[in-house]
Amino acid sequence: MVTIFNTTAGLITGICISLLLYMSRQVYKAKKPLVYTKRVKRLFTTSTILVAILAVIGNIFINTYILPVMLLIFNILLVLSTYLIMVINSINTPIEKSINNGFVKKAKNKLNSFDNLKVIGITGSYGKTSTKYIVASILSQKYNTLMTPESFNTTLGVVRTINEKLEPTHEIFVCEMGAKNVGDIKEICDLVNPEFGILTAIGPQHLETFKSLENVQKTKMELVDSLPNNGIAFVNNEDENICKINFNKNNIKYGLDEKSDYYAYNIRMEETGSIFDVHTPTEEITNIKTKLLGEHNILNIVGAIAVAEKMELNSDEIRAGIRFLKPVPHRLELKRNPNGTIIIDDAYNSNIKGAKMAVKTLGRFENKTRILVTPGIVDLGEYAKKYNVELGEEATKYCDFIILVGEKQAENLNEGIQNKNYPKDKVYVAKDINDAFKKLGEFDATKSVVLLENDLPDNYL
Repeated sequence: MVTIFNTTAGLITGICISLLLYMSRQVYKAKKPLVYTKRVKRLFTTSTILVAILAVIGNIFINTYILPVMLLIFNILLVLSTYLIMVINSINTPIEKSINNGFVKKAKNKLNSFDNLKVIGITGSYGKTSTKYIVASILSQKYNTLMTPESFNTTLGVVRTINEKLEPTHEIFVCEMGAKNVGDIKEICDLVNPEFGILTAIGPQHLETFKSLENVQKTKMELVDSLPNNGIAFVNNEDENICKINFNKNNIKYGLDEKSDYYAYNIRMEETGSIFDVHTPTEEITNIKTKLLGEHNILNIVGAIAVAEKMELNSDEIRAGIRFLKPVPHRLELKRNPNGTIIIDDAYNSNIKGAKMAVKTLGRFENKTRILVTPGIVDLGEYAKKYNVELGEEATKYCDFIILVGEKQAENLNEGIQNKNYPKDKVYVAKDINDAFKKLGEFDATKSVVLLENDLPDNYL
């Protein structure tokens, strides 16, 4: 607004602000680079056109003091940039909707052209991505299998997978289904029409958009409700919220004890992975080996075995698929640093149940200094304090040293830690992840195992 009073001062101020913004991006680099998608490019195009129109109008109707007036207009646009983006987005909405509808129609037509393709839907508050990888690995021992990559679990992500990856030679499509609002899962099911559905968990995730656990349950059940009459729902019998549901579709329960149709037993964990046996209604599959760590990974494997048996895989094929499993990146991924430190990387978008299982897994490592590095759990709304206090309390059972990342985040975790009278000299609050890694350098690398639990978005630091 300096331009109102002095044009030169306004120009200098604008240049200085631009330079400062550029320099700040060089100093404080984001964890992931900004990606200019086609949609973002369309937004830029619309905004450029809009600003150009305003400039032309100004040039037509203003014959004197053109430069100061135009700079004033641009300053006003800068101040109101948030609202300007909303206007531009509204202008582009019909265009985006038309483009998206075209992609959806193309995906539907492609799916309808495949007569023998079987679709397996997977959803849950957590565990769905890991389960997807496991199911795809096992089924690929017998079938040509496609799964949705990475976190392509929205409607448009699934559509993109179908349009770009699905081929006539594929026999199985393993489709991860994510949601942040009621109706999101149904929208994906209406597109892909799954025959089998796997329900991994129902818990307090994305409550800022769902508002209640009841809405989470309603949304996750959209997968089960969408199954055909001859379809099968495979459900995690260890999840307390799933256990309360009366299913009106054919269902198979999987778990870690005899209450389930399929369950694991004789579980042992080593630095190289896990060993366990699985009971099925038809046989005992013994001495199963996997590089994956954690009881929740074993639970996911049991669910995948249930699906595999229904898809007529034999025990040798199942064993092979499990043996070749690789940890999902950043989900209890076992690594070893060149200095000898064992790293359990569980840094991807954690949740309270998964975080508790992760620290329990850390506790299984004997004769090692067990170190937890965590910022706690975010995106929990009003439940943030409750669950972070719980995580702090749980950590005291299994950790020899705890490093909390982010001073803002540490308070609730520390409250839980101190509730258990954990030694204060065994807790360190790091200002950021670099500070945390610096602290780790004080420990004997060859005698340490480190759990990196949950990642922290830049805006929380």
